[in-house]
Amino acid sequence: MRGFLVHYLKILLAISAIREMAGGIIRTTTDAAIKKIMARRSLPFEDCGSLYQVNYLNIDSCEKIPCSMQRSSTVKVTVLFDDNGNGVSFLKHEVRWVFNYVKTQALISPDPCDGNQDCILNVNDEKTYWANIFVNETLPVMSGSMLWEAKDESNQNLICFEVPVIITV
Repeated sequence: MRGFLVHYLKILLAISAIREMAGGIIRTTTDAAIKKIMARRSLPFEDCGSLYQVNYLNIDSCEKIPCSMQRSSTVKVTVLFDDNGNGVSFLKHEVRWVFNYVKTQALISPDPCDGNQDCILNVNDEKTYWANIFVNETLPVMSGSMLWEAKDESNQNLICFEVPVIITV
């Protein structure tokens, strides 16, 4: 999946160059097509009130829902979103594990995600960002979900999604 994201980013850069040469004529059609392709490749998730459109979600080692996550591991989460040209450069995480309606805070790195860690990148008119989540060894071995919120400096919820997970030993 990681190779796909790198390949996708290269394609976006090439499309950007073509757009500039074509004077932006094909921009709208190309954007819509790319977003449609990315949505099909994305890991399924439930949006829980995002201000910005999440176009793609990747969780390393997760090919299908529910995502199997092993205790004491670190898992990379990558999100491609459209910030409507607002220049988002800071994201503070509030990520929780949810098991039987009980929420437990998750450890995220880097947090906050800002210009110092190269965790937010501009890709044409979209942003891609990544963060690592630590799957704590004290989490119960059971099914639940991962509730992921990313907020700006004013604590406004920019991105929110929930993904079913299974914690394993």
